[in-house]
Amino acid sequence: MRTMILFAALLWSTVAVAYEAPLMMPSDAPIAQTTPKDDDEEEDPTPGATPSATPAPAAKPDEKKEPAPAAMGAVSATPTASNADAQKLVSGAPLYNPNVAVHIVEEKTHADAYRHEIILFPVQLQINGKFTLHYGVGAAYVFHLQENFGFQISGYYNAYAEESAFNGELIEKVRSEAQAATSLLNTWGAMAGVEVTPFYGKFAIFSETLAHFSVVLNGSLGVGGTRHQLKPSNTAGPATYGDTGLRFLGGLGGGFRLQIGKHFAVRLEFRDVVYTARADSVNGCNSSDLRAMNAKLDMGMKPSSANVSSSCNVSTFEGKNPQTGVDRSLDVPLANNLVKPPISSDVLNNLGLYLGFSFIF
Repeated sequence: MRTMILFAALLWSTVAVAYEAPLMMPSDAPIAQTTPKDDDEEEDPTPGATPSATPAPAAKPDEKKEPAPAAMGAVSATPTASNADAQKLVSGAPLYNPNVAVHIVEEKTHADAYRHEIILFPVQLQINGKFTLHYGVGAAYVFHLQENFGFQISGYYNAYAEESAFNGELIEKVRSEAQAATSLLNTWGAMAGVEVTPFYGKFAIFSETLAHFSVVLNGSLGVGGTRHQLKPSNTAGPATYGDTGLRFLGGLGGGFRLQIGKHFAVRLEFRDVVYTARADSVNGCNSSDLRAMNAKLDMGMKPSSANVSSSCNVSTFEGKNPQTGVDRSLDVPLANNLVKPPISSDVLNNLGLYLGFSFIF
C-alpha cells in the first residue's frame, strides 16, 4: 500500500512539472509574430483562427481606378494612333524611339568603277634635293577597274634639272664635286602601274556641297632619261651637260584625292622615283670613245678624227656653243673623267611633291 502511494505521488509531481514548464521548440522553427490588436478592434469570431493582416480600405463607389503611369521611354507592345511615329522601323529599329540610335552609312554618290580619270600636275618639285634639284610638270591617266583599284599610266618632264647650289659651292671652294652616283639628273620619265584607294570618306562644304576624299596609293615601273653636269656655271658661261642615257625607273607614292561633284577632283601626292645612277657613257660615247677623242685633242686635232663606236654622237663635242661661243671640245676631258673607271654606282631617290587636278568621266 505504501508503495502505491509513493508511486502516485511521483507521477503527480512529474505531471505538474511538465505542465508548468515553457514549451520548447526547435531552434530553426519559425516563430509566428502577431500584431497586437487595438482596443476598439473586434476579435475574430472564430476561435483559434490565425489573425489576418490589416485589410485594405474598400474603394469608394464614386472613385475610378486609374492605370499606373508607363515607364519613361517605353514603347507599348500594341501600336496605337498616338505612337504611330514610334512604330516606324529603320533597319529593324524604331525611328523615333529616344532609346534607340539608328546609324545609316550611305553609299558613295558617284561611284568610280569603270570610269576614266585624266590628271594634270602643274606643280611637281623635288623635296629631298641635296646635290640635285628637279622642277617640272606631269600628267597621268587612270582607268578605275573597280571602286578601289585602277590601272595608271603617268609621265613627267623636268624643265629644271640641275645640280644644287651646295654642289656648286663644293666645286668653287674646295675644288671637289659630288660623284655621278649622287648627282645624276632625271630629265623625264614614263611609267605604268596600279592605283588603290584603301580608305575614303565624305564631308559637307558650306552645308550644301558634298565632297568625297580618299587615300590613294600607287606603284609603277618605267624608263626615264638622265643627264649629268659637265661644267658648272661660272663667269665663263653657263653650265654644260652631257646625256647619260636611259635608266630603269621604279616609283611608289601616296596622297589624297578630293572629289568635288561628279567630274572634278584635286590631288596632293608624294611620289618617290628610284633610278640607278651609274654613268658609263656621255652622249652615247663610252670610256674608250672619250679616251680616243681626248687623245686627238692633245694632238691638236678634232674629236671627229678619232675612231669611235657607232653609238657615239661626236657632233655634240664639236663646234661652238651658240649661247656662249665656247668650244664644245672642251667638254671631252670632262666627260672622260666622268666615265673613267672605277665607275661609281648608287640608287637615287627623287622624292617629289605632286599637286594637281583631274577630270573624271
